[in-house]
Amino acid sequence: MNSNCLRCGTPRPENNARFCQRCGARLDAPATTDPLLDSTLLGRYRVQRMLGEGSMGRVYLGEQKVGAGARPVAIKVLSSSQDPYLIERFRREAAIVAALEHPNIVKLYDYGEENGRFISVMEYLPAGSLGQLIGRGVMDNARVENILGQIARALDEAHRRGIVHRDLKPENVLLATIADGRGQQDVVKVVDFGIARRPKGSAEEQTLTVTGALMGTPAYMAPEQFTAEKVDGRADVYALALIGYQMLTGRLPWRANSVIEWAEAHRAQPPAPLRSLPGCEHFPQRYEDAIQRALAKSPDARTASTLAFVEALVGKEPPRAYSATVEIAVPAAPIIPPSAPADLPTGRLPPAGSFDPEAPSSLAPQTPGPPPWVVAAVVTVGLLCLALGYWITRGFVR
Repeated sequence: MNSNCLRCGTPRPENNARFCQRCGARLDAPATTDPLLDSTLLGRYRVQRMLGEGSMGRVYLGEQKVGAGARPVAIKVLSSSQDPYLIERFRREAAIVAALEHPNIVKLYDYGEENGRFISVMEYLPAGSLGQLIGRGVMDNARVENILGQIARALDEAHRRGIVHRDLKPENVLLATIADGRGQQDVVKVVDFGIARRPKGSAEEQTLTVTGALMGTPAYMAPEQFTAEKVDGRADVYALALIGYQMLTGRLPWRANSVIEWAEAHRAQPPAPLRSLPGCEHFPQRYEDAIQRALAKSPDARTASTLAFVEALVGKEPPRAYSATVEIAVPAAPIIPPSAPADLPTGRLPPAGSFDPEAPSSLAPQTPGPPPWVVAAVVTVGLLCLALGYWITRGFVR
């Protein structure tokens, strides 16, 4: 049995928990041979190796043949289970990701059910997770600001469509790189919308909330998530501020070993001031101010949106999401249109009006119209021309 989590290195608690309380990775994974390795799922995705394992199942690196080439994919397989909650959560994530269209939200390629297994196929991000990047050491300020800005824009898009993630943490932020004129740049993809809160009144939301289960990862949960209080987008603001704190300092504001200790820390203990930590004295005051406000215990005292948090942290509007193609070393091949919406169970797609892909996005640049005085001047000149023409015509007729 592992003494530490293999994903994030957190020591295993004394209660012999099966899953890491910080990142959610499984701690007692068996050493048996995986029967899915080298198999083909949904008739077109060959399983190559396991990438990770969590409470819902396993994620594999797979390959999809496309013409003469192939592309890598991430295949998530729900563990053999008859638990209706887990099945609904898995289906729900597929429906949400299929409905969200944003450069910083992972793309869903396919979804299906086969031999009792529930399978979703998503784009593969080769650089790993933000959690792994944090484990390598503290990052420079510019990189932190860039990554947080991309996460903020992804969450803002979800919030605009009535979706709250509720389980934002470094392990649910995947990374890739693109090459541009400045060299290699980080590309962020937010994943795991399995416990996301959907718009009020949706059947899917009612199905999950009646269970009364604690939803989220304790180390990154907002105070209101430990109670029966209503949770909205400000819970994601809280989690994003914790991620920013961790990226800048290499640690979280508190240390805890159980859900109860984490709940007490989030609800009652003030976070250690950012600039009071060794090696962090040089951070600008705006970092301290932005993080402290975003970590307010009361949602009403907290920063209202993820974009507002990053704008306060950076001192300006967050950078736009990268729209360039992520570089992955695979043979060039035509892209097969995703079949996810058609494969999803009937009734699982978002209700009409809740997720409108054609709705104008608040993130899209808007072309400014002419100032009001210009419009007034044009109208006035037009009226004068009409009056002049009328008098000239009248005089000519006489």
